[in-house]
Amino acid sequence: MNEQGDVGDRTSLTQARSMLILLLATCKQSEIALEAAANALDTDLTRDLGAMIERTEGELAKLTDRIQALRG
Repeated sequence: MNEQGDVGDRTSLTQARSMLILLLATCKQSEIALEAAANALDTDLTRDLGAMIERTEGELAKLTDRIQALRG
């Protein structure tokens, strides 16, 4: 791929990574708030947030690797 394409790809991947960072931070703060509330009705939501955090962290690591590979 040419340099212009690499820059465009890197920009797109960096934007996607930024959105994942925001999602991860939001999920973690929500999880903290739910755990602090200790509401038995929120256990499913807390579990779902935990799964989303885990998946987001994995996707974030993949994107970071792809960005690093483009930087060469």
